[in-house]
Amino acid sequence: MNQNLNLKQQLRCIYTSDFFSGLRITDAVWVALLAARGFSLWEIGLAESVYHIVSLFCEVPSGMAADLLGRRKTLLSGGVLTVTCNLLMAFAPNLFTICLAMGLNALAMTMFSGTFTALVYDSLKTEGREDEYIQVSANSSQISMLANAVGSLASLLKRFLGFAGFYLLSAAFEGVSTAALALMEEPIVTKAQASRGRQTLRALPGQFTKLARNSLSILRTTPLAAKLIVSSAVVSVPSYLTKMFLQQRLIELGWPTELLFLPLLLGGAACVLGAEVGRRVRFRSMRRFYSVCALLCGVGTLLVGLAPAWGGLFGMMLVQGALEVYLLHERQKLNDAIPSDQRATLISVDSMAYSLLMIPASPLVGALGDAFGQAGAGLAALGAAILASGLAAGLFASNKP
Repeated sequence: MNQNLNLKQQLRCIYTSDFFSGLRITDAVWVALLAARGFSLWEIGLAESVYHIVSLFCEVPSGMAADLLGRRKTLLSGGVLTVTCNLLMAFAPNLFTICLAMGLNALAMTMFSGTFTALVYDSLKTEGREDEYIQVSANSSQISMLANAVGSLASLLKRFLGFAGFYLLSAAFEGVSTAALALMEEPIVTKAQASRGRQTLRALPGQFTKLARNSLSILRTTPLAAKLIVSSAVVSVPSYLTKMFLQQRLIELGWPTELLFLPLLLGGAACVLGAEVGRRVRFRSMRRFYSVCALLCGVGTLLVGLAPAWGGLFGMMLVQGALEVYLLHERQKLNDAIPSDQRATLISVDSMAYSLLMIPASPLVGALGDAFGQAGAGLAALGAAILASGLAAGLFASNKP
């Protein structure tokens, strides 16, 4: 039961939200700013771990809420939380407050991760155009990454903005993004989605239980979905950690904080290029495709950890570009494999699996950096692990009859 939805207007709102939420001006400097305030790499890794602990516990419930109560409402709630997180971070006096802000940011991001993808896919499905998802997703990714690259230039304004200034400006950008979300329509493609407004509060616990059972049943009976979820979690681990700890590596190598925009600028360019390659690439075996992308990500992570500054920058670009290519196709195949009524929930499981790996990975990478006196030590170990997963997938695919 598909609705008549103004898809052009919907996509304009999606792309506008992508742009302003993509202006994540704090991403380029937050590690260096916290380190400059006296926090150790282990403490910074702990704050990142708090983010992923909250993500782990809230990822699936937020996806279930989106499926039962509506994707648009969930996205708007996430936007308000993101603005709140930035305001709290701007005036954080200690590590506890920083961890609290990171937790709120994680809660907000869980409201976006599966929900945004589900809304985009089902918006296309209302018009019978879900086969265009890779193209729309690539456009969305490129807009977001271009905005992220522009936002990274804000590190040049460090002497003018200061720690609080970065987060206040970020809050303003997130406010505009949330306003764009408010102009979107809720896509309706099933009877269950059409009846959301008639649900009573008393019926919600039962609906949550039913949704959980149905989602577990889909994972048990759809092996492809489970394999895609695991593969994306493993190969995604270096994505943020390479950018996060490359900042500190560059500081160790003598780079000034004002130049820390360069990693995110180049990383954003690599993602844009990866999305362009991803929309054109074709392959026969998803397992072999994973093997190639994991090998590239592993090599890139090793370069970030061990190579000189420019080699590390190239390695980070390799990770971002290869991962973008893989995730474009992984998301399309996962969306195709799951039903609309459980879409946000199951895509949230995809994100939860990533958080489950990041909870130990983030502080361990930081702890190895502290132990060896250089931020690249942990990244070298992580790169070796990702390489091993790619080799294992390639050997399994070669031996399969």
